[in-house]
Amino acid sequence: MTKISEIYDYIDSLAPFRTQDTWDNAGLLTGSMGGSVTKVLVALDAKMAVIEEAKKLGCDLIVTHHPVIFNPLRCINEDVEAGRLVKYSISCICAHTNLDSAEYGISDMMADVLGMKNLHIPLEINRSDPETGRRLGYGTTAECESMPPERLAALCRERFGCVGIRYVPGRKNIRKVGMVSGAGGEFITAAHSLGLDALITAEVKHHQFIEAERTGITLIDAGHFETEVIAAGYLWEKLSRRFDGTEFILSEVGSAVRTI
Repeated sequence: MTKISEIYDYIDSLAPFRTQDTWDNAGLLTGSMGGSVTKVLVALDAKMAVIEEAKKLGCDLIVTHHPVIFNPLRCINEDVEAGRLVKYSISCICAHTNLDSAEYGISDMMADVLGMKNLHIPLEINRSDPETGRRLGYGTTAECESMPPERLAALCRERFGCVGIRYVPGRKNIRKVGMVSGAGGEFITAAHSLGLDALITAEVKHHQFIEAERTGITLIDAGHFETEVIAAGYLWEKLSRRFDGTEFILSEVGSAVRTI
């Protein structure tokens, strides 16, 4: 039977937990390293619907990207996610900024989903691995065949399964692209400094769209869920191959956001 510590250690080999950003809270957030697991649910978030899905499926562990405990908790009861996990005796491992900044991080996954040549050049370096000294940061850059901004936006909508796309078209065709999974509108300045033609990210603010319009860069908001749920599929595939005696299930719970 697989131990939670074994799954933790394997994820740590892919995206060392020691490399998480200073403000983050990645790791084993509920449960015990010594616990045993037979079924594991893999998801983007350990929200209530996912926890109930795990309970229904008989899972002992949930593996997610976003931390189930991020801000300090003032109470632990069954009406908050951490309390519900404790009630159901379900452990939870969260690989957040350590996975964002891994040698193969979520932004790299975005490049692969779009079929682009990944150059593995981060848009920002803000720390280093305390053991290896590897420089860490966020985002990646890639190259693609020349295409107009409208075509790149349509490609993002298709490949990421977006209901809709918000974007500002730049003033030239796209060859060099930067991408930052999740919220990354603040990287527009870095993208411009690197001479990129486009930036693909999510949660872009109004003033960031205006900045993109001013600088002439194509800026695409493809959605936080849509640009990061690919990480759940990546972890599910890696874990399934590594632990053939344990059942790993990819969550069917989608985004709660609706578009009319």
